Amino acid sequence: MDPLLIDMVELFRSKHRGGLTLPRLADSLGISRSRFGRGIEELRQLGYVFREMPQGEITLVSSPDRMIDTEIWSGLKTKTFARHLHCYRRIGSTNARAQELAEAGAPEGTVVVAEEQTKGRGRLGRGWHSASGLGIWSSIILRPMLSLRQASGISLLAALAFAESVEHELGLVVGLKWPNDGLIGGMKVFGVLTEVSAEVDRVYYAVCGTGINVAHRRGDFPPSLRDTAGSLAMAKGGPVDRLAFYRTFLHRFETAYRGFRRNGIAPFMPGYRERSILLGREVVVKQGDRTINGIASEVDDSGALVVRVGRRRVTIHAGEATLRM
Repeated sequence: MDPLLIDMVELFRSKHRGGLTLPRLADSLGISRSRFGRGIEELRQLGYVFREMPQGEITLVSSPDRMIDTEIWSGLKTKTFARHLHCYRRIGSTNARAQELAEAGAPEGTVVVAEEQTKGRGRLGRGWHSASGLGIWSSIILRPMLSLRQASGISLLAALAFAESVEHELGLVVGLKWPNDGLIGGMKVFGVLTEVSAEVDRVYYAVCGTGINVAHRRGDFPPSLRDTAGSLAMAKGGPVDRLAFYRTFLHRFETAYRGFRRNGIAPFMPGYRERSILLGREVVVKQGDRTINGIASEVDDSGALVVRVGRRRVTIHAGEATLRM
């Protein structure tokens, strides 16, 4: 977005929210009245609604429910996450774009967010249904000084931040399915795809892509997903403010990530285990061509899933776990 438009929105949201005349508003930004007037029209095209009073005062009435910089930044409490922000109406994959930016040297905390993805990706090459205006499709560039194995904790951290955000904002209970899914009422609402550029002992960067189903109704999902996918709105039984929820998630994720960089994943595992839907239940874990059947007995302090197979304990650092039906 044009930086001037960002300044205009912030001006309307500041102490002048009660309304000022166009000349005084333009003078506040040091621009001409005609340029400020054109800016108002550009903001209207983006979905901002203004009221013009008979005495000439102009007031911002409402803002659009859109993933754009002015709306994400308004009230955002993070220090680095989303302070460098790339917003798209439509994109192939936010993860792919974030990887391009990371390769070009984009700083840690850079966020790519889109209203719609046409090639959204989940784990193991699966697609992720990313319809326009219904969810939060975003990717964050991270540059942790960690080993490749330690970096696997990023997905668990993102899932835990999602669960805490839902509990804090909506009062709903979230179940976590190792390693990367968040479910409410048994329906998948959240997923993580963390992709890493690394050597064995050094991570150059990680891109943590998250998909959050927010405003979907049952019919918004393709038939193949209607029995397994849900949304925050469906779980709540009413509308959810996407932008407010996203700001909460970014803040909680950043706070957790700072602790993770200092102390590793272990301090977060009690909270993760409390929300696990796998522990104590029969699971099937797939690792490439290998399949492991057993009882999920633990998610250990490294973030690995421990499965009891007969008398053996098998520790799994990467894979796809599902409940055995």
